[in-house]
Amino acid sequence: MARAKPKGTVTITGTLAAEVAETPWTAIPGTTFDAIRRMVIDQVCITYMGAAFTGKALLAYAKELGGRPEAVLIGDGARVPAELAAGVNGQLCRQTNFQETGPGTHIGPLCVHTALAVGQRTRASGRDVMTATSLGYVLAGRFHFSRVRDWPRTGPVQHRTVAAAIASRLLGHDAATTARAMSLAWEMPPRKNMTDDPFIAKRMSPFAQAAGIAVPLVNARMGVQAAVMAGHGFESAPDEIDEHRNDYDVPVLVGQPTPYHWVEEEMELKPWVSSAHGQAANQAVAELMGEHSLDPRSITGVRLYLSNMYTRPWQDEPAPDNYWEAIYSTQWGTAMIILGIPAGPKWASKERIADPLSRRLSAMVKIIEDPEATRAYWGKEGESLARARGSRDGVNWFDIAGTAEIDSGGQTYRKRLTMRETYGRPGKQMTEAMVRKKFLESTSLSLTRERALSLYRALQEIDHVPDINDLAAQF
Repeated sequence: MARAKPKGTVTITGTLAAEVAETPWTAIPGTTFDAIRRMVIDQVCITYMGAAFTGKALLAYAKELGGRPEAVLIGDGARVPAELAAGVNGQLCRQTNFQETGPGTHIGPLCVHTALAVGQRTRASGRDVMTATSLGYVLAGRFHFSRVRDWPRTGPVQHRTVAAAIASRLLGHDAATTARAMSLAWEMPPRKNMTDDPFIAKRMSPFAQAAGIAVPLVNARMGVQAAVMAGHGFESAPDEIDEHRNDYDVPVLVGQPTPYHWVEEEMELKPWVSSAHGQAANQAVAELMGEHSLDPRSITGVRLYLSNMYTRPWQDEPAPDNYWEAIYSTQWGTAMIILGIPAGPKWASKERIADPLSRRLSAMVKIIEDPEATRAYWGKEGESLARARGSRDGVNWFDIAGTAEIDSGGQTYRKRLTMRETYGRPGKQMTEAMVRKKFLESTSLSLTRERALSLYRALQEIDHVPDINDLAAQF
C-alpha cells in the first residue's frame, strides 16, 4: 500500500501531472510543434498501411464491441468509443515497422492516436490535440531518460501513464485529477511478451515486439480508461509514480525547464520499412545503387555490417513468407531497395513476396556483426541518460554506423553511413518530397490519390483546425 504523505507535500506524480494539466500551448516552442506535426502526418499515413494488411480482425473486433460513436477507425471509417479507436489505430500504426523511434521506444503511435481519438470525443481543436501530443511525448522522454532500471520492468507502465496524461489533458482534468489518472494507469497490470527468449525463427507475434512495451491496443486503451475513471472520481493509490522512485533518476525525471528540445533532438522517422539502426545500411545500399547505376540482375553478393541486434531471427530472415516476416526482415528490405520498390505496401504484397528475383536478392544478403556497432547499440541507453544529464561522454546513438557492400560486375562497392547521416534523423529530416511520397504510398491501398492529397494538406494545417472532427471526417 502506498505510504501516506504529509498534506501539501510536493510529489513526483503531482509535479508531472501539473505540467501536463497546466502548461499553456504558448509555452511549447514552435520547433516542438513542427516536429510533432511531422510525426502526426507520418503516423497517420502508415496506419492505413497497417489497416490494409493487418486490420481485418482488429477493426472487426472494435466494431463488434461497439459503443458510443466518438472516434474514427482509420482505414474503415466506422466510429467507436475513443479508447477503442486509440488502441486499435495505434496498434495498426505499430504493426508496420515503419513507425517513429525516439525517447519512449516507439511511443509515437500511442501519443498520436490517443490524442486524435480523445480529441474527437471532446471536440478539441487541432491546436489542443497538438499540445496534448507534445506534452505526452515530452513526458515519455522524461521517463525514458531518467530510468535506471531495465526497460521491460518500466516500459509498459510508462506507456499507459503517458496515454492517461494525454487523455486527461484533452478531457480538461485539473492537476489533481490528472495525477489520479496517471497513478491509476501505473497500477494497471503489464504484460511481458519477449521475442528474444528463446530465439525462435519463423515466429512473429504482433504483440511481442519490445517486450510488450509498444502495444497501443493495450496501453492506449488502459490509459484512456484510467483518465475517464479518474474524471468520475475513481480513487487510485495516490502518487503511484513516487513509489517507484528507485527506478528513476528523480532530478532528471522532474527537472526544469521542461526539456522540449528532446522532441527535436531525439525523434526519428523512417524512410524505409525496417528497424531504426538498419536505416543507415538501407540508405548506404540506396546510394550505392544510384551512384554506380547498378543493375539488380548483375548483383552477385550483398553484405551488411550491423550490430548483433540484426542477427536475431526476426531481423535476420532471408526468405520471408508473409507480411510479418517481410516487414521485419533486414534482407528483404535490402532487396526492395536494390529493386527500387517504393517503401510501403508494395514491399509486403503477396505478389512481391512470391517474386523470384526479389527472393533471390534477399537470399544473397548476408548480415555480419560489426562489434563496434554492437557495443554502441547496447550502450545507447546509458549514453542517453548521460546526455540527459548534460554529459557528452561515450558514443552517441546517432554516430552508430551501418555499412553496405555490393558485389556487381566483378567489383565491390562499399559505403559506410552513420545514423546522423541518414534521412529521418534529427538534423537530417526527410525532404518534403520524401514525406509526401511516403504518405501517398502508405495510403495507396485505402485512399484515392486525390483523397490522400487532401488529407495530407489537412494534416499539414492540423493546428489551425477548430474541431478535430472536421479533419477526422477525411480519415
